[in-house]
Amino acid sequence: MANKRPLGSVDLPGRLAEKLVQDGLISQDQLTVARVSEENLGENLGNILIKKGFITERQLLEFVGKHLRVPTISLKNKHIDWDLVRALPEQLVKKHCFLPFERHGSKIRVAMSNPLDVFAGDDLKANFKEEIEVFLATPAEIQEQLEQAYKLQTRQNGKGAEVRVENLGTGETLLEESAFKKIQEIASGPKVIQAVNGLILQAWQEQASDIHVEPTSDGTRIRYRIDGLLEEKQMLSKEMHLPLVSRIKILARLDIAEHRVPQDGRVRLQLIGRSLDIRVATCPTQYGEKIVLRLLAKEAIKGIEGLGFKEQDRKIFSDLIGKPHGIFLATGPTGSGKSTTLYAALTRINSVDRNIVTIEDPIESEVEGVSQIAVNPKVGLTFATILRSVLRQDPDVIMLGEIRDAETAEIAVRAAITGHMVLSTLHTNTAAGAISRLMDLGVEPFLLASALQGVMAQRLVRRICDTCKQEIQIPDTKITRPPAVLEKAYRGRGCEACRFTGYRGRLGIFELAPITESIRRLISEKAPDHQIEKALRDLGVRSMVEDGLEKIAKGWTTVEEVLRVTEEE
Repeated sequence: MANKRPLGSVDLPGRLAEKLVQDGLISQDQLTVARVSEENLGENLGNILIKKGFITERQLLEFVGKHLRVPTISLKNKHIDWDLVRALPEQLVKKHCFLPFERHGSKIRVAMSNPLDVFAGDDLKANFKEEIEVFLATPAEIQEQLEQAYKLQTRQNGKGAEVRVENLGTGETLLEESAFKKIQEIASGPKVIQAVNGLILQAWQEQASDIHVEPTSDGTRIRYRIDGLLEEKQMLSKEMHLPLVSRIKILARLDIAEHRVPQDGRVRLQLIGRSLDIRVATCPTQYGEKIVLRLLAKEAIKGIEGLGFKEQDRKIFSDLIGKPHGIFLATGPTGSGKSTTLYAALTRINSVDRNIVTIEDPIESEVEGVSQIAVNPKVGLTFATILRSVLRQDPDVIMLGEIRDAETAEIAVRAAITGHMVLSTLHTNTAAGAISRLMDLGVEPFLLASALQGVMAQRLVRRICDTCKQEIQIPDTKITRPPAVLEKAYRGRGCEACRFTGYRGRLGIFELAPITESIRRLISEKAPDHQIEKALRDLGVRSMVEDGLEKIAKGWTTVEEVLRVTEEE
């Protein structure tokens, strides 16, 4: 099996550390070294002792078990009652690193890596409602058993009646008929069909945005991206990889005999009566083809009310996108929700008296009443060439998926000056950075100052689960820009509704900057970013960190999330 990061580590309560020295298992010097590392790294003391080779995991396990009066157990070659394991949500057992392994009379025996975890004990009692008998086991052995328990199962809700192909993709197939039929036969068995259907249906039910099917040296790893983070769901046998990949390629009408070059396709499915578009992208790796499926549910398009704006920011945003001409930019790295923001803007301003055209690469979601055009460089359809053509189609609003080059930037700015509203995105970290980026692309400062109406930098943070949200002691934050002053802080304890993560859904944190006359003068003068940023703060424009701090205090997200997406040191 491939090496994996342990799910947990043997917990060493602080009061027992000195007893390790007294029992002769480690020296006082070794304990001192480990405690310095603990303070610097913030890692579990027991884990540090093991990593430094001062003690083995088994020795530490037996020591902790002896002093806590909890029996130890080896799970190797142990008979496991898999029904007990599968009765619990996978996220719960992985979060706490425990394994219910057998019934003994009226008790359920559970192997744990940390028997002092009160939350784990509460969750076990809540799920089983029976008396629990705890045993101490190493995290590595628990993880190995969990991997066996969560092998791919044929799900009842993954049968063909629940998932139906509504419209196959339009990719070209270059196979000869005989070769196509041979590979198609491998991927058309009921087991493979149900496996693919089950993967897609489960991902959709868990509100995943992407499915990753990744070949490894000894198997196939399945991961879902949920609320912006990848979660490993299953590890399949290596033999399942080719049939799985071939089935997905057949759905998207890709060349199932071509494994050397990347391919892109699309398929529309009906899932329990709802329409789901899936974008499929393949890429060759050293162990075989990796496939990523992007799930694009039509009903997932949000209105601006669902983006996470404060009331004041929502009004400013609505005013900016409703202007008759100019440019509005959403900026941020990949995966920061820029496209979601622009789609929300389109739903707000879409009306029968406006001609709205989008230019996208690719079209992610369909918007009724809007003319949407996909970029296709193979036939000469670039952002710039399509934009020139669109300007002859009497548009009121143009949504550009991204401004990538000087030609597109120049045409977009001139379109804004000549009476069109242009919505687009840029890959910059701040609002001021978007201004300098457009000038770097060759846009004249006086033209940009005239055309630009507003810029919004944004990130996505996970939202605290409302079902299990609880107020906590205000953490010692490392947020320094500006100095953090928090009145309240919250976290999710973890429950079934949020898959025991403490989070459910996402919202944005924003730096929304309307372009005023004073900012226009700075743009015309080619002022540096820091000077524009200072001017924005003087005008009352809050940074993303400040917006995040306010949402922490309201109980919408956590300090850890704001730190994660703003890259604060």
